[in-house]
Amino acid sequence: MNKIIPLTATSNFEDFISSGYYYVDKTGFIPQLEQKASKYLFYLRPRRFGKSLFLSMLEYYYGIQHRDKFGKLFSGLAVYSSAESNRNSYYTLGLYFSGIETSRPENILPTFINKLLNGISTFIKDYGILSEADFNEITGETTAGAILESFSQKLKLKDFRGKIFLLIDEYDHFTNELISFDQE
Repeated sequence: MNKIIPLTATSNFEDFISSGYYYVDKTGFIPQLEQKASKYLFYLRPRRFGKSLFLSMLEYYYGIQHRDKFGKLFSGLAVYSSAESNRNSYYTLGLYFSGIETSRPENILPTFINKLLNGISTFIKDYGILSEADFNEITGETTAGAILESFSQKLKLKDFRGKIFLLIDEYDHFTNELISFDQE
């Protein structure tokens, strides 16, 4: 029996499905997304509209590290019987920017950098492509651009040839705060 979702429910797709919550199946949109010509897709919806859960679902669908869970998580959902060849074929890099400190402008950048490094750290732990020493060198960079460049260069040095599916969530809150600080 499915349960009603409490307001504090998780936005992690695996936890959501495993807990037996009602799930409005949006997996049927995956083939449509894959048919789009653009390499970059933006999913803009109002707050509390399920964006984070949708991105989590995409991570479980596309992430190679979740290949063994596909049947358990997607059985009975629209995409299960029509799963495309792209399923579980990407290295996923999730950049989740919820909780960035926005009370004062000087707090935004350090917490943004921390979230960026958290995403890269998770990538390294999930796939083992880079070493802890590589990550320590990446953390020595001081700007977001330099961090991403260092990460990219380290992957090139390892002759990494995989495809990366980049998921970015909750970028809008802190960017709106930045805009409001400029107008004060």
